[in-house]
Amino acid sequence: MNHRRRALCAQLAGLPLLSLAGAAGLPWRAAQAASGYPDKPVSVVVPFAPGGNTDIVARLIGTGLAKRLNGNIVVENKAGAGGNIGAATVARAKPDGQTLLYSTASTFAINPHVYSNLPFDPIQAFEPVAVTIQVPVVLVVTAASGITSLDQLAAHVKARPEAASYGSNGNGTSSHIACHVLAQKLGVPDLLHVPYKQGPQVLTDLAGGQLTFAFDAWSVVGPQVKAGRLVALAVSGRERLKAAPEIPTVAEVLKTDYDIVTWNAFCVPRGTPAAIVTQLREAVQGTLQDPAVHDRLEGEGVPPYAPMSAAELDAFFKREYEKWGALVKLVGATGIA
Repeated sequence: MNHRRRALCAQLAGLPLLSLAGAAGLPWRAAQAASGYPDKPVSVVVPFAPGGNTDIVARLIGTGLAKRLNGNIVVENKAGAGGNIGAATVARAKPDGQTLLYSTASTFAINPHVYSNLPFDPIQAFEPVAVTIQVPVVLVVTAASGITSLDQLAAHVKARPEAASYGSNGNGTSSHIACHVLAQKLGVPDLLHVPYKQGPQVLTDLAGGQLTFAFDAWSVVGPQVKAGRLVALAVSGRERLKAAPEIPTVAEVLKTDYDIVTWNAFCVPRGTPAAIVTQLREAVQGTLQDPAVHDRLEGEGVPPYAPMSAAELDAFFKREYEKWGALVKLVGATGIA
């Protein structure tokens, strides 16, 4: 990640540049409670590299958690294997509330269907604390292509499908699924898929003309769209983004059913005391309901979810597990070692 990218992400997150630059994490300081939980710094593991959408939101919510828990929150980036390395670390952690996982639907609902040797069962390993945000993704092309609408992109790829390609953050990821389903809707299901190990490289190659299109969160692509390097064509969810209401949805342009929206959530190791889980859930929900945080998330194109009870969370996770499993099979990304 170059200096310009780090600076951009730091500006987005409203945090010091250092906090996004390394994997060790930077604690927010708050007066610790005289007794009770937490009695030492709480680690929030983000299983992706610094500067991405998940990392940015984790740090934003982390400031609110520190205040509401009256303790220190340390965000640690442990990237690798599509988020599995960091998730496995938390799955093995002591269930005492000192280690949280902040990740995406990939960890909890997609990867179990993609990887044949996943070292944990997300349903059995984790206790849901809170689902935080919806993450619709935005379809983008390079400005140099001259394409300014989804209809124009459709005509372009249909005219020369053998020359078109799309990039994703890896096989079976939500960006892969979003691109694959779009290609099917456009009538060109065999477009070349180029999977990347690092998300930022996708947009670098897209801007450079090596790819035809890609999807990513507005918090990631928005600055490049505003700078004129990329053009936003459509949003993957059912509704337009409040952050960029001029961008139509894929569904309304193609007049078809298209709704590919991922999400982020906090979890703790299964077996964490119920009182601690409840305290964490209330702290997360309180942070999300803070008007400043709520508006900030809407502005980043990742609207927060309404609070869910423990039963509602369990139902949500099971429902999403089945939904994404079907989509993984659709794109043929199962059985990766």
